[in-house]
Amino acid sequence: MMKTIGIIGGMGPMATVDLMKKVILATDAREDQDHIPILVDNNTNIPDRTAAILGKGESPLPELMKSAERLTNGGADFLIMGCNTAHYFLPLMLPYLKIPVINMIEETAKFCAKEGFRKVGLLASAGTCKSGI
Repeated sequence: MMKTIGIIGGMGPMATVDLMKKVILATDAREDQDHIPILVDNNTNIPDRTAAILGKGESPLPELMKSAERLTNGGADFLIMGCNTAHYFLPLMLPYLKIPVINMIEETAKFCAKEGFRKVGLLASAGTCKSGI
């Protein structure tokens, strides 16, 4: 039985669509039923992550947790987020989550190390850069 992905989205909405599209395109599927089930919470109420990191805005944590809870209750087996900057708040979320999260930052670092990349380019928000994630 295939696991169901839960996407914490809305940061921005088109990035969420892009992430879902990438999952679909990377899936070796010949028919609809071969695709991975995906639940998406396109939560556009999540406050700006960079503003929060820079101390100029409210924490996105409550809305991130609402999304995680909705996806968990909806049947997701694990969670992903397409927003690099939101991963700064992941350590604060983990103790309260009931299902695992695939950490995009950690997985990217593992991939780069495995492939022997010594330098990589990064396009990121000021929050991502300032936070050091």
